[in-house]
Amino acid sequence: MTRSILPASAAFLKKRVPGFAPALVLAAGLAAPLPAFAGNLYGLVIGIDDYQHITDLKGAVNDARDVAGTLEKLEASKVILLTDANATRDNVFASWRELTKLAGPGDTLVFHYAGHGARQEAILPGHEELDNMFLLAGFDETGPGVNERIIDNEVGHLLAEEKEATVVFVADSCFAGDMARAADFRAEVNVRVADVRVDKSSDRIADRVRQLGEVEEDALQNVIWLYAQDRNKVTQEVRIGEELRGALSYAFSRALEGEADGDSNSVLNTAELKRYVNSSVKRHTERRQRPEVNAGSRDLEILLHDAAGTPAPNAGLPELTLYAAPGETIPALSGIRKVDSKAEADLIYDGDGSSLVYKTGDVIASFPAPPSAEALQATVDKWRFLAFLIGFAEIEGPELDLSDGSRTYVEGEQVTFSIRSSGNENVVLFNLASNGAVQLVGPVRRGKRGLAAGKLRPDRTDSFRSAVIPPFGADHLIAITTPSPMPDLVDAVQDAQQNNDLAALAKEIGHTLDGQSFGLDWVGLYTRAKGDLQ
Repeated sequence: MTRSILPASAAFLKKRVPGFAPALVLAAGLAAPLPAFAGNLYGLVIGIDDYQHITDLKGAVNDARDVAGTLEKLEASKVILLTDANATRDNVFASWRELTKLAGPGDTLVFHYAGHGARQEAILPGHEELDNMFLLAGFDETGPGVNERIIDNEVGHLLAEEKEATVVFVADSCFAGDMARAADFRAEVNVRVADVRVDKSSDRIADRVRQLGEVEEDALQNVIWLYAQDRNKVTQEVRIGEELRGALSYAFSRALEGEADGDSNSVLNTAELKRYVNSSVKRHTERRQRPEVNAGSRDLEILLHDAAGTPAPNAGLPELTLYAAPGETIPALSGIRKVDSKAEADLIYDGDGSSLVYKTGDVIASFPAPPSAEALQATVDKWRFLAFLIGFAEIEGPELDLSDGSRTYVEGEQVTFSIRSSGNENVVLFNLASNGAVQLVGPVRRGKRGLAAGKLRPDRTDSFRSAVIPPFGADHLIAITTPSPMPDLVDAVQDAQQNNDLAALAKEIGHTLDGQSFGLDWVGLYTRAKGDLQ
């Protein structure tokens, strides 16, 4: 939990561009003109769970099937799906070249990869110290399997072979790094990175990379790059719906289905894709991932046909799944369905440790032993409420952030929250503590301007500080913006402060936002007591 102590000012940090090709980062609000024509769509979609010599994954094939299926719903002219053993180096190169022969001016080619990434010593002298690489199903550290990998430099040259069409490269993988927050041992967390070595005596790829040389920046101006994570953090698989998934692939598919179509013109452009992917991935991973969407000089134009449109979220609190070890006694709770494995669970209950762990590997609440049914229910309802919020796909909302990132904060630390809006907006800002308690942050007084009065000014960052105090776990600061004041919603938040009725608050949010433009964002603050291990 946090306690507000004083106002402050801060600015958002600009993100650098990761990856293996020079690129320009597009501003989230970049406008794109309505295209006169959106051409044919093609896709090479790769997903690998079943690795022959390294640790398997569980969600990459789900990703690939989803992306391929979505492209087919958009009446793509040709989609090639390579999963598991079919995802060989020869098949990848041959399939891509087959598609580039078909594509022409005005067309779009999607190259999607979900699977393990890794790093090796850089092959080209004077290049970066390490090369990123994508590991295919047959990869091994020695012998012929060494060559079942694709170096980032090779990918750049592959994409550069397409001179006319717009290319969208989606990498739902990672190459190295650590986690934004340590994952608790009680959760099953799969990461899409492998710590491998390359036996140089078996390696035939290095000579090819030296022969190819560097990729010229001008050759990649038609490429749009989507990365699941920056180069210093790992990508996790996360349960979305009933499946383990990569959050980037899930967001990309939903964007193609129309959820990112901000101007409702049935055409997806780069700015819309960037805005939606950033929001969706952060929400589904509790900001453990911050995706990057980078581009050359060409804008994306994908015709969405009849797929555009976002269904309204259910006004009630959704059901969550919960895992407890065999023999574990857990009080009767509403709004949950018990499951037999951690892989199926949104929440993991540890009675011995008197804790709840979220599917991302975060400890979200700790309780006095034994935890009461009332305390557990309040925390469960808090996470049902957040799942309700995920169902909203706003067009362009405020930006909430933590000045020191999405790490775990320690008792007594001061934390700076910041909020920024692109326009004059009315805001309702409230905190949802780890124990489900609600606290209205703004508006809390009458006035003409300022966060405390529920007002945001265009392109201005408002900030305030809080101190980390018990209860520890996960607090969430939630911001809802609309062009007009929301007195009924303010009343509903104040009511929730008194009665903790999050179902009633969800109902009022649905009523308030129905039929009007709005913005929505939230940020989780993860905390622990002094002396507790990370």
